[in-house]
Amino acid sequence: MDTYTGRIETTRRGEVIVCGGGCAGVAAAIASARSGAKTILLEKTSVVGGTATNGLVGPFMTCFDPKGERQLVKGIFDEMIRRMEEKDGAIHPSKTGQVSAYGCYIRLRHNNLTPFQPETLKMVMMDMLLEAGVEICLNISILDTEKEGGRIRSVVAFDGNRLIRIEGEVFIDCTGDGLVSLKAGVPMEMEDPKGSLQPMTLFFWIYNADDAKIEAYLSQDEENRYLPYHKLIEEARARGEFPINRNKIGLYHMVHPGEWRLNTTRIQELSPVEEQDMSRAYAEGLRQVEFLMDFFKTLPGLENARIAQSGAVVGVRESRRIRGLYTLTEEDLIQPVHFEDAIALCSYPVDLHPAKGAATGTSYKKEKTDVAEVYQIPYRILVPENADNLLVAGRCVSATHEALGAIRIMPAVFAMGQAAGTAGAMCVKNSCRPAELDTKALQLVLKEQGQEFLL
Repeated sequence: MDTYTGRIETTRRGEVIVCGGGCAGVAAAIASARSGAKTILLEKTSVVGGTATNGLVGPFMTCFDPKGERQLVKGIFDEMIRRMEEKDGAIHPSKTGQVSAYGCYIRLRHNNLTPFQPETLKMVMMDMLLEAGVEICLNISILDTEKEGGRIRSVVAFDGNRLIRIEGEVFIDCTGDGLVSLKAGVPMEMEDPKGSLQPMTLFFWIYNADDAKIEAYLSQDEENRYLPYHKLIEEARARGEFPINRNKIGLYHMVHPGEWRLNTTRIQELSPVEEQDMSRAYAEGLRQVEFLMDFFKTLPGLENARIAQSGAVVGVRESRRIRGLYTLTEEDLIQPVHFEDAIALCSYPVDLHPAKGAATGTSYKKEKTDVAEVYQIPYRILVPENADNLLVAGRCVSATHEALGAIRIMPAVFAMGQAAGTAGAMCVKNSCRPAELDTKALQLVLKEQGQEFLL
C-alpha cells in the first residue's frame, strides 16, 4: 500500500473525482454528476475552463464535418455554446461558415468555428457545474496519489493552508499533463521538448481594430488571406525587425466588432512540465506580445488596435500522454478505422506546429496527406493500461504525437470529457473497472445525451 506520509488534516469523499477543471474536466464533471454520481471537481486555479478561460485560447475549432453539413460534437459542448449565445457571448458554429474572419481565413478545416467571450464561458461553465450538483474545489493542487495495488484510493492535495485527502471510487485525470496518471505509476510518453514537442503559445486579445480595413487588405490575393500579413512579416524579418518564429499573424475575429483574438506568439524548445521552463515561457510570451503590439502599428487595419488582455497562462499543445489500452495513430484517422468502442467524432486535420523554425502547422501544407473527412475517437484511449479505476480525458490521452495533433482541439476534448464522466458514473453504478465497462451501453447513454459517434 502506498500511503502519503505528510500530515493530512481533512478527508473528503466522493464517487467520481475529476482532477483538472479545464474543458475536459468541466465536461467530465457535469456528465458524471448528471449521471447520478457524487462528483468532486478539483482545479488548481480560481477559474474553471483551463486554457479556454485562463489562457484565452480560442475560438473553439470546428465541430462540423468539412462541408459544414453535419455537426459532429454536440452534447454538453453544444449546450454550453447555446447558453453563451443567449448571453451575447458566442456565435454558434452553424452561423460562422467557411473561409471567414472567424477562422483566420484559412481554407483547410477552419470552417464553422465558434467565437466566444472567455468571461461568458466562465459564467456558463460555473452555472452548469452547480446545476448538475458538482462539488467544486478551486485553488487546490494535487500532490500525490494513494494506491492499493492497481487501484487509486485517493489523491492528496494542498489548498494553500492544509493537506487534504480526497477519496473516490473512480478518478478522471483531466490535468492536461497527466499528473494523476504519472503519480499513479501509469506509463507515460512525451516527445523531446527541445526536439519535436509542439511549441507553446501565449494568446492575447485586442480591440479597436478596423475590421473592414483588415478584410480589404487580406482580400488582395489568396496567399495573403491564407497567411495573413506574411509579406510584411518577411520584409520585416529581412530587415532584422521580426524576431518571432511565425510567418503570419494568426488573428481570429471575436463576437463583437473590432475585437480579435491573436494566436501569433511561438514559444519553442521549453518543457511544459518543468516549472522553470514554464516561468521562462510566460516571460517570453509577454515579450512577444509587447513586440507584436508595436508591430501592429505598421499593419493595415491594426494601426490603432489596443490590447485588452493577455492570457494568464501559456497555451500548451502537447506534453505527457498516457499509454492506454489502445494508442490512436495518424493512420487510424486517414483510413478511417471503424472502432466498435467509438465515443466521439472529429474532423480536424493533423496540425503540428514546428518545434523549430517559423513555418505554420503541417496541416496547412497542401502536400500533406490529410485525414478522413470524419473519423472516430475510441473509448480505449481514455483507459490507462495498468490502473484499475482511472480514466483520462484531454490532451494526455493515449495517442501518438501525430494523432494528438488532430484530437487536441477543444470540441474533441469536450467530447472525450463527457464520455469519461459518463463512463466513470456507470462504473460506480455497476461496480466495474473502466476496462470492463460495456462500451455498447456507454454508447447508448451518450446517444441519449445527444452525442455523435457513428461514421
